[in-house]
Amino acid sequence: MKFRLTLYFLLLLVFSSCKHKTTVVESAYPDGSPKRVCVYLGKGENKQLIMETFYYKNRKIQVEGEYKNAQRNGKWTYYYESGIVWSDGFFKEGKSDGKRVTYFPNGKIRYEAHYKDDKRVGVWKFYDETGKLVRSVSFSKQGSNNDQNIPASGSK
Repeated sequence: MKFRLTLYFLLLLVFSSCKHKTTVVESAYPDGSPKRVCVYLGKGENKQLIMETFYYKNRKIQVEGEYKNAQRNGKWTYYYESGIVWSDGFFKEGKSDGKRVTYFPNGKIRYEAHYKDDKRVGVWKFYDETGKLVRSVSFSKQGSNNDQNIPASGSK
């Protein structure tokens, strides 16, 4: 009996401490389909935006991503109106941070980039619509181009 009472208390504690998620259609198109949908954690004045999704008129997702402390945080994905991914990137505390990949409408990679604290860093690679590497550019830790264009293999 003591075990059951302890288990009941623990389950009650777990469920009561869980924050409530609410999905809200913040704006809609004239036909009623969603334009902007937000997910909030918590209730009332204490609710926090944790996810936001925008839609095209055709009801396909235009952009979706996560928030933390009212700033973009985590993965953000943008889509073409066709539904094909246009860009994937990461944010940390509202700033671009990490890998970003942008695609052509045919799904091939347009470029691969890296950010650190909203600054361009590392080697950025650019491709043509067939997927062939056409150019690489190296950025310093400060985010500026250090004029070291690295030609794609086979280029002069």
